[in-house]
Amino acid sequence: MNAGWLGVVFLFAALDWYAVWTENEKMNRFTKPAAMLALLAWLGWTAGFSGKLLWFALALVFGLLGDIFLLMSHRFFLAGLVSFLIGHLAYVAGFWFDWAQLRLPHFISMVLIGVGLYWIAPIILRGIGTKRSSGKMRVPVLIYMLVISLMVFFAISTLFSADWKPAAAGLAASGAMLFFCSDTMLAYREFVGPFYKARFWVRVTYHLAQIALIAAAVMNFS
Repeated sequence: MNAGWLGVVFLFAALDWYAVWTENEKMNRFTKPAAMLALLAWLGWTAGFSGKLLWFALALVFGLLGDIFLLMSHRFFLAGLVSFLIGHLAYVAGFWFDWAQLRLPHFISMVLIGVGLYWIAPIILRGIGTKRSSGKMRVPVLIYMLVISLMVFFAISTLFSADWKPAAAGLAASGAMLFFCSDTMLAYREFVGPFYKARFWVRVTYHLAQIALIAAAVMNFS
């Protein structure tokens, strides 16, 4: 891995965390996309965009688009959600495996993810229902939650795959779960209610998720 360039990624991410913590919106408009652009550059510089790595690059591109949309006015929230949804589908393609490899651990992970979704989804959907301005978001948000849960399943499945190095699989699974946590907190803040430094915690878990997912791909495929 190109540790020097990865350091640049963490530098931009840390600057963005500072911008969000201090509510420096002007700085945030620069640091948020800069962190993703640096991560995309690190992927290209270190491993390239060939083979399965292309899917991970596409996931970052759509993540960057989602970041830009969410920096704009609230009416672009749906566009941001769709961008991230496509990004998760790209991650699914990158983690895809032969269904003939399904074993008991895969089904156990399906059940655990399903239980988590069954617990979280009603809270978010009830929150949407209480806000007249957000009522039309129930179906898109539900679809998004199903897609990110699918991404988490495929990322966790790398732990049971002989095609994945153990360290890379651990990063992939951790990154996917961090992404789920980040988006759950974002949805809670958006539709249920605020909590202390919500944007900060959403952003930290989001950046760590993206970095872990891309690092996993670089470690396994480069």
